[in-house]
Amino acid sequence: MENPLKIKLSKVALIELIEMIKLDETHDSVRFVYVSGCCKTAKVDIYLDNFKTGDIKNNINDLLILYDETLLENINEITIAYKDARFWIKTLPSSNSKKNCSNHCSTSCNGCSGHCDSH
Repeated sequence: MENPLKIKLSKVALIELIEMIKLDETHDSVRFVYVSGCCKTAKVDIYLDNFKTGDIKNNINDLLILYDETLLENINEITIAYKDARFWIKTLPSSNSKKNCSNHCSTSCNGCSGHCDSH
């Protein structure tokens, strides 16, 4: 792994994620999943899950975070906050994540129909 994923969690987001896991008896971790979309916005979804072969693990305090190579290839940094009963996620895409975008899509999402890349 060249560069590990940088994860920033607010204290409240960390507490909320840990509490969610405690309430669910079937899962012991959270999973970050890359969702392709418009070139200018890399989306990451959060799920409760368990470790699977091939997963990359990251621990922040008592929180086990899982993700795969696809996320690592497309995202350099994730910042998560919790406010108004929802998680707010900001991502910093990797420099090669825009490799499949046309010039038109790389400046704006207009004309992309929300999906610029070929994944």
